[in-house]
Amino acid sequence: MTIAIPDFVPDDAANRRAGRDESRLQLRREAIARYDIFDSAPETQFDDIVTLAARIIGTKAAAISLIDDTRQWFKARCGIEPGETPISASFCAHAIEADNLFVIPDTVEDERFAVHPMVIGPPYVRFYAGMRILAADGTPIAALCVIDGTPRPQGLTPIEETTLRTLARQVEALLELRRLVNERDAQVMAQSQLTKRLRYVAEHDDLTGLPRRDLFHRRLHDAVRDADRTGTRAAMLFVDVDHFKQVNDSLGHDAGDALLCGFAQRFQSLLRRSDTAARLGGDEFGVILTGIGQAERIADVVRSLATRLHEPIPHRGRLIPCKASIGVAIFPDHASDADGLMKCADLALAEAKLVRGRAEIFSPRLMEEFDREARMLSVAREGLEAGRLIAHYQPKIDLNTGALVGFEALARCQIGPQLAIMPSSFAHAFDDRELAVAISAQMIASVLDDIRSWTDRGLAFGHVAINTGAADFRTNSFAEMLLGEISKRGLSPDMIELEVTEGVFLGRGAQHVDRALSVLSKAGVRIALDDFGTGYASLTHLKQFRVDVLKIDRSFVSGIGRNFDDSTIVRALIGLGKSLGIATVAEGIETAEQAEFARAHGCDIAQGYHFGKAQPSAQVPIMIDHFSRSARLPGKLQKRSV
Repeated sequence: MTIAIPDFVPDDAANRRAGRDESRLQLRREAIARYDIFDSAPETQFDDIVTLAARIIGTKAAAISLIDDTRQWFKARCGIEPGETPISASFCAHAIEADNLFVIPDTVEDERFAVHPMVIGPPYVRFYAGMRILAADGTPIAALCVIDGTPRPQGLTPIEETTLRTLARQVEALLELRRLVNERDAQVMAQSQLTKRLRYVAEHDDLTGLPRRDLFHRRLHDAVRDADRTGTRAAMLFVDVDHFKQVNDSLGHDAGDALLCGFAQRFQSLLRRSDTAARLGGDEFGVILTGIGQAERIADVVRSLATRLHEPIPHRGRLIPCKASIGVAIFPDHASDADGLMKCADLALAEAKLVRGRAEIFSPRLMEEFDREARMLSVAREGLEAGRLIAHYQPKIDLNTGALVGFEALARCQIGPQLAIMPSSFAHAFDDRELAVAISAQMIASVLDDIRSWTDRGLAFGHVAINTGAADFRTNSFAEMLLGEISKRGLSPDMIELEVTEGVFLGRGAQHVDRALSVLSKAGVRIALDDFGTGYASLTHLKQFRVDVLKIDRSFVSGIGRNFDDSTIVRALIGLGKSLGIATVAEGIETAEQAEFARAHGCDIAQGYHFGKAQPSAQVPIMIDHFSRSARLPGKLQKRSV
């Protein structure tokens, strides 16, 4: 006969107990995790407590046992060999479930433990007492226990019980202190990592990952200091991406970004770990080469770098053309400190960019030119601030009658009662946009004030030509500003002739030139194209813009009678003006022969030293009187007496 054994189906009460057990285990796991103590290294404070417990209570062994799902692990122990045991072999697993001390006077007499492996075999436990250890939230996670091989039928004495409870509370306090210390350390580490990350983000470019300017500067100072200490060389390179704006404008910003990232990757592949490549600005990079023994090595690196940077960069199925201008300076050959090295590399870069697509190594000549330009800027700024930028006036003569037809206002900087310096001494000031605009504004005001004074005195000065530059047209308000200044002084626009060079049409703000010249021309201001014949687009400008006067550049006029080509060009330009109905002015007439040549071939007006140098406004009445008395018939031009 076969007896069927029914499957075991737990009742509802069993299910509820299992659920509660799992809930307690989960709470214990979470509590233990907060202390991050499992499998940690021994710690003296915990070791001292178990030693003290065993000694006071008089047992051979003691331990602090942490209990998880599958094992008990001893944070501290004395008289016990294994560092952990399975949960099934744990007395402490029972202790943590007790609300008070858990004591087994004689394990052999307790049916729960009589056949326990640790009772019937090593270490032959006969006595156990444990006090559970609670986490800060009250969850039992461990036990402080004492163990002995001799039974204690009477259990623990009141003093021993108090000792075990007190030491268990001490363990709880140590665990909490340890948790707080760990949290603090974790916060410190997290803060340190965050600080490092923020520093990295602050010091490195988002797009290319290269160092930014501040980090580059620090590394450059370090490189110079190390080179000085070791007797080696260090080099600094400024690298400028040529035509970067055109790439952005024509192919899009994603192509520009790809170009910059491509440059960064090439730097990283070519340079050593000890070198540095950084992105210093929009399209400007910096490179530091360290520990270089011979200057030739720098030249080799620069050549390799230039060759690699000039290779096209693939992007979305097409190749982006690449060119770079590179300025190089070497320590200690060119400068004695990092700041000086940067200045030298910057000057070398400026020289390289004159042609573009090449590398230039610094030379003393560049510093001499820079110092000269700096002096020019200083002269211009000081003159501007002190109101010493004034106009001198050069007479313009009708070649057919010898009559004065007007003046050209030329900038001078007055540095003494009888001494004024020429524009060539501060020419570079006109390359500085803000300075150029300020000089132009002061000159226009000065000229218009002089014209008002001459008008009030009834002087027949004709017209005055005023020079302008590209900087004047970078905003769309130049015409209105000039007409406003003329009107404010009660003058007529036809008293003014505005001279523009080809740079005005080709520079920034060129889109404003057409409107400005149209507004001025309609108001009565005459428009003169200065230095005509020296630019490749002059004929285009004659077609596109309203021009009343062509000024033949002095570089052609000076060759009249000596250079066949110059004479031919002057004749052709005069003929062009006549065919277009545009008046022509020969600049730089210095001899009677040049004046006669220009007159004979139909040039209308001349100016130059042959007729008179530019003079202060106080001399204008004298010049007007002289030319009014010496005006004569055609063919008898006379030099102005000085």
